[in-house]
Amino acid sequence: MKKFKFILLGSIIFIFFKIFLGYEKNPPEIFGDTIRWKGSTYIISQGGHKEGKRIAKGDEFSLFSVGDLTETFIVYRSFLDNALYVKEDFKIPTEGQITKVSWGYELFTAKDLCDTIFKVLEESKNLKINRYESEDPLFRLKPGLMMRTLYVAYEDTYVPTKYKGEIGVINGKWAITTGIEEEISENKVLYKANYILIPEKYINVLKDYFKIGV
Repeated sequence: MKKFKFILLGSIIFIFFKIFLGYEKNPPEIFGDTIRWKGSTYIISQGGHKEGKRIAKGDEFSLFSVGDLTETFIVYRSFLDNALYVKEDFKIPTEGQITKVSWGYELFTAKDLCDTIFKVLEESKNLKINRYESEDPLFRLKPGLMMRTLYVAYEDTYVPTKYKGEIGVINGKWAITTGIEEEISENKVLYKANYILIPEKYINVLKDYFKIGV
């Protein structure tokens, strides 16, 4: 009997602490495409980020950190969806010094890479535009073809949010896209992209960080 009472008491204490510790003092709320949390309104953003620990729990969804201590950027995740959000009143810089780069799911802050990406983007405005048309999407992994999404952050913005195209290898040569579209006809998809070839002087730095077997 004493053993039963001990187990019962332990169960009650466990449930109490589970409820108490799981109680969300500042529960986030969803209103259409916005999130209200801790007195701030968040709106959907885009960008390359890494999801960290859970920082809040709402009704059938959670918020996760991206490592940003100011909580300017957060990640929303439910059973089916996830998305990056940013504080509505935060003005994201759109020019200046590039301080962070994301390529696919990887984040980089190395100055030589950030400076190289800045120079590539500047020079791409004056280089010859090439055309890619194929039934193979740019993201297909095969010899001579591997592209990943490029986002950049200006002036120490915590998350790279400015989309700058796809960068990697097309037909065995380093390239960056300037525009992408898909054409669907006769149950077939034709992938089209405009791109420029990246000048040779920048390729060694890109190879050091963007690991592609060419």
